[in-house]
Formats: sequence, C-alpha cells, structure tokens
Amino acid sequence: MKNTDSEKKKGRSNAKTFTIMLVESIILSIILVAILKIPIIMEVLLEILFPENPIISFPYNLIGLLILVLGFVLIIWANYTLLRKISLEEREPFHTPSALVVNGPFRFSRNPVYLSVIIMVFGLATLFGSLILFILPPIFFIIFHRFFIRWEEKKLEDTFGEDYLEYKRHVRRWF
Repeated sequence: MKNTDSEKKKGRSNAKTFTIMLVESIILSIILVAILKIPIIMEVLLEILFPENPIISFPYNLIGLLILVLGFVLIIWANYTLLRKISLEEREPFHTPSALVVNGPFRFSRNPVYLSVIIMVFGLATLFGSLILFILPPIFFIIFHRFFIRWEEKKLEDTFGEDYLEYKRHVRRWF
C-alpha cells in the first residue's frame, strides 16, 4: 500500500509540476511575443504621432499648442472650481456630489472637464498633424456623452431637483 500511496503522490506531484511548467511556458511565450512586437507597435505609434506627411505642416501645426494650452487652462479652472465646493472623491465620475457647482467655467458649460479633454486631444491632433489623431475627439465626445454625461445628469436631477433643472435651462451641455 505504501507504494500505491507513494505512487499517487508522485503522480499528483508530476501533474502539478507539469501544470506549473505549462503555465510558465505560456506566460513566457506571451512575454516573448510581446517583446518581439514592440518594434512594430513603436513604428505604428511613431507614424501616428509623427507622420511622414502630416496634414497640418509647420508652422501651422503650432496652433495646436495654443489649443492644448486652452484646454489645459480650462481643466485646471474647472477642477479648481469643483474642488472648492466638493471633495476629490465626489469629483470623480459616478459619485454623487454634495453641492451643485454653477460658478467658474460651469457658468458657460455644464461639462467643462469633459470639454477640456476634447479640446486638448484636438490640440494634440493639430500639433502632430496626424489624421488618425483627429479621429479621437469625436470618439471621446461619444464616450463622454453616452457613458458619463447621461448618468451624471440623471444623478444631478435626482439629487438637486429643480435647482439643477433651472441650471440646465440656462447653461448648455458643452458651450
């Protein structure tokens, strides 16, 4: 009987060792394949960011810097205004704010943070002159609108009621 128990343990040990070796081999293979693809990924990224034939050439692409700075200033102003009224946690998407913020850039846009991100991405696309990067602002717009703003507006209506509806009547969603 000892041999049988010993053989069973040895068999389980071999199966365990085989499983561990198989998992390690798979992980190592994935890492090696990823390492081999890094030059290809870098080439694609470089072509996106620094195309050989940019659609906006120098010095006109430098307008992108101005657009980028505009978006950066707007996001700083919006976050500063938000954090004076609500906590950092409440500022994050899908959290319920304790106060309705209607001053600062929120006087002109109900969503200045999302707007500033879109402006900055558009500024980067202009700066790099890459056609592919110009696809990102509309994608961000759709994501923000469908997945964040709809939820946030419903939450604000539920939380602040008529105050939010009045604010919504006077201030546009984007600008």
